[in-house]
Amino acid sequence: RQSVHIIHSICMVQGRILSIQSHTVHGYVGNKAAVFPLQLMRYDVCPINSVQFSNHTGYKSFRGQVLGGAELDELVGGLCANDLFNFTHMLTGYARDKSFLSSIVSVVKRAREVNHELVYVCDPVLGDNGKLYVPDELVGAYRDEVLQYATIITPNQFEIETLVNMSIRSLEDAVKAMDAMHDKVRAPNRELIVAQPLPSCT
Repeated sequence: RQSVHIIHSICMVQGRILSIQSHTVHGYVGNKAAVFPLQLMRYDVCPINSVQFSNHTGYKSFRGQVLGGAELDELVGGLCANDLFNFTHMLTGYARDKSFLSSIVSVVKRAREVNHELVYVCDPVLGDNGKLYVPDELVGAYRDEVLQYATIITPNQFEIETLVNMSIRSLEDAVKAMDAMHDKVRAPNRELIVAQPLPSCT
């Protein structure tokens, strides 16, 4: 009996995650990088690919398909029709279509109707090193629509600077940017700036 309990505890699922992120044929970003590690941590991961690209957008060119809001709604509708839309966590990353971000808000709301304790982790992938990877209109969509529904957000330095229109050149600036995120963006009480060296610290 003890061995049965041990095996059960090892195999027991930690939670069920809806992961809405990018997919690339070459390289490991988005769902291609996230799904397997989360599965190793015993999470049941249900991936939806926001884009299907040949490679990530940091290369000189890329090709592929972009999922729009209507397509996301269609996939979620299929899950709901089969009583499969029940999650403990939701994770979103790279998106390239404004209607897609609007649909993400609807998905979060619907998910919280099923599970009021749903944890929504939002990585507002906008760009890095002073360069946007996405259309300009997505900045406002994240700031005005999406981020207020997140439990945790994980912008890098460039992204939080872009979202609150501030430059970060010191740790004090970083604190001010986080305060501005709370005040202006109506962001959650918990947030994380992905580590990036500051000029004064190098």
